[in-house]
Amino acid sequence: MINVNKKNKVKNKTFEFLTIFSMTFGIVVGSGIYLKNSGDNGVLARANDNPWVAMAVWVFVGIFACMMMFTFLEASSAAKKDDYNSMGVLGAQFLGRKWGSLFSIFFIVIYTPLLTIIGALFTINSLFSAIDAFMLASGKGLSEAIGGNDVRIVVELILGAVTLVTFQAINSIYKDSGKWIQIIFSILKFVPLIIVIGGGITLYATGNVENNTFTNQGGFKFNSIFACLIPILFAFDGFLDSINIQHDIEHKKVVSPAMLTGVISVAVFYLIVTVSIFLVSPNGNVLTMFDKASPGFSLAFNLIITLTLLTTINAYTTLYPKIVQASYDEKYLYKRSFDEKIKWKNATWISVIITDVVIVTFVTTSLLIDSTDYFLVADYSADTGILYAFTVYALIMYGVIRNRKTKKLKSKKWKTPMF
Repeated sequence: MINVNKKNKVKNKTFEFLTIFSMTFGIVVGSGIYLKNSGDNGVLARANDNPWVAMAVWVFVGIFACMMMFTFLEASSAAKKDDYNSMGVLGAQFLGRKWGSLFSIFFIVIYTPLLTIIGALFTINSLFSAIDAFMLASGKGLSEAIGGNDVRIVVELILGAVTLVTFQAINSIYKDSGKWIQIIFSILKFVPLIIVIGGGITLYATGNVENNTFTNQGGFKFNSIFACLIPILFAFDGFLDSINIQHDIEHKKVVSPAMLTGVISVAVFYLIVTVSIFLVSPNGNVLTMFDKASPGFSLAFNLIITLTLLTTINAYTTLYPKIVQASYDEKYLYKRSFDEKIKWKNATWISVIITDVVIVTFVTTSLLIDSTDYFLVADYSADTGILYAFTVYALIMYGVIRNRKTKKLKSKKWKTPMF
């Protein structure tokens, strides 16, 4: 339980509201919007360089995510006071025990470690790319300055590993510290939003934009709607993960409004950022939108974004042991005695070992395929993983809808449900 200021109920509830809101907002608005919004495999490229198609899909997925949230709030309302609310637990409750075990294995062994390592690798890569762009403005890039691209890759991987291990250590030793880190850095995430909006409009209004996404837009292709859906789904994924923290919340009534406020904020944030980027960038990349206008300002802007990306690593290293704990304690994974509960320390070690094995495997495989891109396997695995993840969500939603007829579980039907 979170026991902060028990003598002051209002402050305690406010802290718990901010914890869940920042966890929801912090997980979603992480590497996804920056990683999947540009490049050959990004949203704009998949939309055939048509910004109108891209924005339409952003809006659609945003609305869909909000409606999904209502359904999952209904699902979580069926939980008892001390129940966990992981996808494994919800799957078992609404679909059957075997589904709970299957979902637990997927999120513990595959999907959660994948998202964790993407956060670590992309954060450091974004930092070095920002420094490289600033140095190139003076004529000499970062790779050249430090002894070549191979050296740069080694340094990035070392720093990525150090960052990951640091957050794993913090969130395993100091169980509640991650919540404060999440709140503080989630507030910081609004700084890039203000800069993107203000800077984008200013650059566009003053004519400091040679060409943008709208002037270079491609034609409409119907299949591009479905093509750009996958990276946008990935950018939104994570908004349901914060329900795992409900087990540690004293005032359960703050869970629903905090989660709903978080996902609505994410949807609005993404749309505003996307429009602002398209006004000043020819390729939809937020990390390069200020490079030509002011290399120094662009570096400072990207450093702030890098700091906010740390919330992705922090969030998943905080939630991962909870997912392990929920699956173990609710008996969806094998253990010797079903009368015992797994210790937090052991759940943490399991999450650390799996994550570290996955990151070594992915990076090694990537470098064997392409010695210049250690992020290759993780990037493409994210596209596959998101399809499986939303399949899990869809199955649970089906179980919730079916439960309305069978009434096997008592749940609170929301006034604006998915169906």
